[in-house]
Amino acid sequence: MKKDILKEEKDINLENINHIAKYLKGILKDGDLVIMEGNLGFGKTTFIRILSRLMKSEDIVSSPSFTLINEYDIILNGKESILRHVDLYRLEDKDELDDIGFKDKIRENGITMIEWGNKFIDYFETPYYLFEIEMKEENNRLYRISLIS
Repeated sequence: MKKDILKEEKDINLENINHIAKYLKGILKDGDLVIMEGNLGFGKTTFIRILSRLMKSEDIVSSPSFTLINEYDIILNGKESILRHVDLYRLEDKDELDDIGFKDKIRENGITMIEWGNKFIDYFETPYYLFEIEMKEENNRLYRISLIS
């Protein structure tokens, strides 16, 4: 079942993205999984960079295109935790996820945010958040956060 919990259309600027990141920060808890959808260049890594800063991370957020998973130290609900940033763009088959023990890794403590997770959407167990970024016009994007349960 899909339940939209936030749907906002905003002109692109850091203040607006910050607003969405603050909202997401307020609802996330240990063990949560967020699958991000959006074409190349739509700002998925930028969003994770902003979210990590809001969660007091001092780590440098970069795309995990070649490493698959980057981990950043964060403060989540007043406690030390981990933000896992995953990029599945290069993977072709969900068996590759099993080969690296992915299911166990993403349900450990912390938050896991997955770029290109929609390629293997049936692989992920519910509940999880679906975070969609859709280009409406050149400087206008629609952000939608849904709880999939």
